[in-house]
Amino acid sequence: MRHLRLVPDEDDLEPYEVVATPDWPPVAIPGRPGWWRHCIDGQQVDLPQVEATAER
Repeated sequence: MRHLRLVPDEDDLEPYEVVATPDWPPVAIPGRPGWWRHCIDGQQVDLPQVEATAER
């Protein structure tokens, strides 16, 4: 019998790419604390949180 799992095992998680979009706020990058993905002039740019807040 399988038990109820409230949190998936790390082995079950599929990696995914975080994508920022124009006109939306920066997106926190999983697994990289303090870094945020931005869409600047159509390009995906990763910046530390200090620069991310100064940019707004």
